[in-house]
Amino acid sequence: ALLTRSATGQAITTYFNLISGPRKPGEKDGPREVHLVLVDNGRTQAYADEQLRATLQCIRCGACMNHCPVYTRIGGHAYGATYPGPIGEIISPHLLGLAATHVLPTASSLCGACGEVCPVRIPIPDLLIRLRGEAQHETRVGQQPLLGQGAARSLVMDAVWAGWAALYTRPLLYRAFGWLATRLRLLTPPRQSGWTQSRTPLRPARRTLHEEMAARKRR
Repeated sequence: ALLTRSATGQAITTYFNLISGPRKPGEKDGPREVHLVLVDNGRTQAYADEQLRATLQCIRCGACMNHCPVYTRIGGHAYGATYPGPIGEIISPHLLGLAATHVLPTASSLCGACGEVCPVRIPIPDLLIRLRGEAQHETRVGQQPLLGQGAARSLVMDAVWAGWAALYTRPLLYRAFGWLATRLRLLTPPRQSGWTQSRTPLRPARRTLHEEMAARKRR
């Protein structure tokens, strides 16, 4: 009942199959043999981590997909994996490795809708944030490594974020940068990587916020 209510809103399932074992001597119906095949495919890796193990609670109802604003707009094929949507973003890194799937956890607005509607309470937004971090960092001491951990790490991006942190933690440097950016705004490049494929170029304002507020006080 939990599966169908979350997936399609039905009260009961329309199909149910229960396999109890091979048929016993004298029984005319049932399988002659029953084979149980356990497919690991990265699930042991998820189970070894106390937080990531919640991924395996999924009952494949699809409720997270029905409420995800990203999935409803781009569809399933865009994820490039068997499991799309929010659940695919947290389970595919275990099945295929972060080297091949490190972009999937970023295909989310982190609105939290998937976590709210999940009938088994998988903390999908928390796991997405965790996997984003795992894709950027190498294995830490004493930590169970994920397959492909650190695959998305870039020395260029490390330098960019280090510069950003230095700029935004030093008021004098921040104001100097703002002053310089407004004066050189006409030198802003018209093409800005993937941003300008569907958006107008980013360009600093004519005056910084501090300058704008100071001008309003003088009026």
